[in-house]
Formats: sequence, C-alpha cells, structure tokens
Amino acid sequence: MKEDQAPQGAPNQKTFCVFGVGEREFLLAADEVREIVDISRIFPIPGAPDYIYGALPLRGKIIPAIDLSKIYPVEKPSFANPKLLVIGVENENIGFLSETSPFFVTFDDDILVDDLIDTKSFFETYRIKNMGYGKN
Repeated sequence: MKEDQAPQGAPNQKTFCVFGVGEREFLLAADEVREIVDISRIFPIPGAPDYIYGALPLRGKIIPAIDLSKIYPVEKPSFANPKLLVIGVENENIGFLSETSPFFVTFDDDILVDDLIDTKSFFETYRIKNMGYGKN
C-alpha cells in the first residue's frame, strides 16, 4: 500500500485516519484523505485567519495548512516534525497539520468515535473555499 492510500474495511466497518495535535487525537474518514505529506517548509500567508498556519506548494497546487489547535481546545503544538493530511473537499484540497505520524484504524459501523472531523461541515464553517486558499 502506498502512503497516500488508505486501507479499506469490511462492509460493516468504517476506516479512519488518526492524527495528533497537542495531546489530542482527531479522526478523519479514511476515504477523504488524499495523501499524507512530510513537511519541510510551510510558507506564511499574510492576512490569513490565525487557524491557517501557512501554505504548502504540492505538485503545482497550493494547500492551506490548518492548525486545529487554533480551533479546538488543544495545548499549543510544536510541529517539530509535522505531517500534512491532504483532504479532498468539494473538489478542493485543504490540509490538516499533525504532530504525529498518522495511522489508520477500522471500527464496526455501530461504534461511535470521538473527535471525528466532518470535513464538509468544517469546510463550510471556516469558509476556506470562499477565501481562495483551497483552490486547485
């Protein structure tokens, strides 16, 4: 399996990508994760909202890097060796910063998971597409 491909669960199961910011772990639906990227440098975006840590050029596209510690109650992360989870939302790409190496887990459908990020709702709430930062 390539790093940018998520494993698939059985029909009665759901697979999630787990990543960490501060002391907290978040989950994303595995099928929304397009790839996981090692970050060497993130470029600041002057005038961007404080939850946009910066941007990363990736294969000719600019991916905004979202710092979830600015949105959720999380201790200030160090992002010493960050990873970027590139997420596809409404034909656009955004990225969530992670302090830990993301990994995939599979649960039965009837298990409720905490700290699951609904990317469509997140995208609409923080209006990233309307700011032009997530354009492909």
